[in-house]
Amino acid sequence: METEVKNNNRLTVKNLATIGIFSAIMIVVFIAFSMITGASLFFNMIFNSVFVAFILAPFYVYMCMKVGKPGVALIYNLIHALLVFLMMGPFMAPWFIVGGIIAELSMLGKDSYKSVARVSVSWAITMLVRATHGMAEIWFFKDAYISSGVSPEQVVVQTKYYTSAPWVLFSCAATIVMAILGCRLAKKLMGKHFKKSGMI
Repeated sequence: METEVKNNNRLTVKNLATIGIFSAIMIVVFIAFSMITGASLFFNMIFNSVFVAFILAPFYVYMCMKVGKPGVALIYNLIHALLVFLMMGPFMAPWFIVGGIIAELSMLGKDSYKSVARVSVSWAITMLVRATHGMAEIWFFKDAYISSGVSPEQVVVQTKYYTSAPWVLFSCAATIVMAILGCRLAKKLMGKHFKKSGMI
């Protein structure tokens, strides 16, 4: 029985394909949204993760519930870490890797990937990691960040807001709230459309 449970918890090729497809969709939506709002550095610094936390939540919840096995949160974050590595260099990738490990640890326990509440926690952690990555660039990796080719003007603006406790707290708190609200919306959508049709 124990062996059967372990086998059932192993990710299959189909599971990995599902994670890959949904991760790709989420990355495309994220990039498209960031391009639309990219004219405002202030918006991207403070509000990007807030809106993305809500917009992408239904995709993430559906992906987790569809696969329903351990490893989804970690793999999603590893994919994002790889994207950051390719776009910015290696210095920020560990930030997302550690975040992915924490998100996955939050999902320990039986049937956690079948609980929207538990999935919401992992999504809030994932989005908090994303919200604070720009802050980490200034707090911990400033020299490497500057070496990546970012303009001095942008560094000045980021330093201004990311060393301001009120703005940091607002961005983080708003991101968590919107992540949870997005997951609640996802729960309603799935209950109305997907569970009844047997898609999850």
